[in-house]
Amino acid sequence: MNTLFQRLRNQSETLPFRIAALLALALLPIGLISVTQTVLLIRESDNRTKASLLALTSEAAAGEEAHIRTAFGAAGAIEALLPVLRNNPEGCAVQLQQFLRSYPAFSFAGYVDGDGVVQCASAGIGKDLSALSLFSLMRDTPVPRVTINRNGPISGTSVLIVSVPVMERGQYAGYVAVSLPHRVFFGDIEEASVRSLVNLITFNADGQVMTSSEGLDEVVSELPINRDLKEFVGNPETAFIDTTANGLLRVYSVVPVVPNVAYAMGIWQYEQHSFVTENIKITNSVLFPVAMWLACLGVAFFAVQRMVIRPTRNLRARMLLFMRTRRISPPRNDGSVPIEIREIDETWKMMAESVLQDEAELHNSLHEKTILVKEVHHRVKNNLQLIASILSMKIRKTQNMEVRHSLQEVHRRVMSISRVHQKLYETTTEERVRADELLRTIVEQIKSSALPDARALQYSEAFEPVVMYPDQGVPLSLAASEMVMNALKYMGAPAGEKPWLEISLTREGENDVVFEVANSVGNKVCRDVPDTETGLGDKLIAAFVQQMEGVVETQEEEGVYRIRIRIPIADFQEEARQ
Repeated sequence: MNTLFQRLRNQSETLPFRIAALLALALLPIGLISVTQTVLLIRESDNRTKASLLALTSEAAAGEEAHIRTAFGAAGAIEALLPVLRNNPEGCAVQLQQFLRSYPAFSFAGYVDGDGVVQCASAGIGKDLSALSLFSLMRDTPVPRVTINRNGPISGTSVLIVSVPVMERGQYAGYVAVSLPHRVFFGDIEEASVRSLVNLITFNADGQVMTSSEGLDEVVSELPINRDLKEFVGNPETAFIDTTANGLLRVYSVVPVVPNVAYAMGIWQYEQHSFVTENIKITNSVLFPVAMWLACLGVAFFAVQRMVIRPTRNLRARMLLFMRTRRISPPRNDGSVPIEIREIDETWKMMAESVLQDEAELHNSLHEKTILVKEVHHRVKNNLQLIASILSMKIRKTQNMEVRHSLQEVHRRVMSISRVHQKLYETTTEERVRADELLRTIVEQIKSSALPDARALQYSEAFEPVVMYPDQGVPLSLAASEMVMNALKYMGAPAGEKPWLEISLTREGENDVVFEVANSVGNKVCRDVPDTETGLGDKLIAAFVQQMEGVVETQEEEGVYRIRIRIPIADFQEEARQ
């Protein structure tokens, strides 16, 4: 998980990712505006389609609406004339029969009193209708209503009954009913230019289906399964999508025929209208700007990759090659590289050529300086050896042993300094010297001059590689020369044992060097060295160590004398040396 997060974090720091992020932020508002505008246009178009669909439903239900409204008007007129007609039952029947002949769409018109008996009607006077559900509904809730009776009690056919309550002095006194046979409905529905209409139904305030263009027997299978017809009563016209009992998607449009009394519902084919695919269109309207947004990001990423990233990586590879081999490789000739990148490439090429020229001049200068420095060290070494040769001649000529030994010590010190310059002359590292090699040479020379027979001495050494500069190499070699000379001068052999000498050069920590000389104490071995206690060697050692900012430690045990110097290796400060 951490590795994946780290990779994502590394990718987020790349130039293509950042440019893509900036472009995404820049294009996002435009995409959102495009999506919003598209959605608004689609919804406006769908609203217009819904309005057209509702208008088509109203057009298709125009005949039913006319019949029902006419029936309500007739029932209202009969209710208004009822006080006159009720006094003459025979005349009332004649008048209502003449009314039906004038309006053949009606099959019955009459008055039913509060007890459910037909009192004044075009037919069936005296018939008891109290067993009908319509009678109970009007008695309990005396409001205008439309109901259906699949077997009319008077006409014997399926009828639609329009009922208007009769009120006398605020009290319910029956109702006036006007019947319309179902055959008068949907006579011209195929001429309404609504070929995509699956079914057209009407329903009353109780959610009861009253008429259906495809017949009442099959209407249940076409009704929406998720909506109750009562939900539309008292609400404005609307359109929606739902599923039928058969699992088919349909578009439903509902318009009021008589508000709060009767409504018409058009059932339409799903695929014929644009608003039914609103979700698909909205999805497409979102996907298209998103696709354009992604395409812009892809084009930008490809352009950045081709015109910036690839030339930049090529330039980086050439820089790395120059860093490792000091070779300037030619750029790739690609016309797609922008002029700014080419200018950067040319600038880098001029800089690399300038670096090569400066390095060549520096190398020549350094080579000349190295030759001069080595020549200086060589001449100093020759001069010191010349002085040592003069001292050797003086040593051979003098007869005084004390003077001889004094000259020998001077000779030894001069040769120690000479060896430092010899090492500086021979080494390939300018102004640096291997302290371990230098000390090993000095010790071997002192030991061979002071001990003609090396087999009489048990000797061990351990020199770790140490590199230092002449500022410390010269005093270290002189101090080591004094320490070894003092050890040989005062080295003794324990009773029954061979004398021994141990010399070591080790590193302690990162910056400290320890040079240690330990020798046995007993019968004196070097007879040719005068036993003088001048203390000059110890003073010289202390002076040299102090010059190197080190410390001197001595330790004397039974049969052992040990001297140790600890010095820090100084860092080379170029400006100070210059």
